[in-house]
Amino acid sequence: MFGEKKMNKSTKQESTSMLNSLVAGTFITGNISSKMDIRIDGKLEGTLNSEAKVVVGKNALIIGNIVCQTILIEGRVEGNITAKEKLHIQSNGSVIGDLITHKLIIEDGANFNGASIMGKAPLMKSTKNAESQRTILKEVQKVS
Repeated sequence: MFGEKKMNKSTKQESTSMLNSLVAGTFITGNISSKMDIRIDGKLEGTLNSEAKVVVGKNALIIGNIVCQTILIEGRVEGNITAKEKLHIQSNGSVIGDLITHKLIIEDGANFNGASIMGKAPLMKSTKNAESQRTILKEVQKVS
């Protein structure tokens, strides 16, 4: 009985430190959903939804939209990204698409071509606010 509790506790700790990974040389067409951190080093054509952190490796290519808590981009993303907390594009990273995030970091040398919305407003969850954000992005695109 006591041993069971210990085993369940250690299993719970292991699952929170687990990482999903799409390794280099792997190509997936379709949508991915994850409750845990995920690292992409291969190619993904489709949407990526993560309730945790996403890392786009330096040789990775994602063609599709991403929704996550935080994201670190070292490779290339062609699609819109919503990061509820932080979006970081490193110096060798490239994003072609619109960004919605609370905190945006774009390093010198990074490539970003699109519109961005930052601050607390993107974190609102109602459908009305999401529609307002889409309208703002469309207006920004018209001006660009």
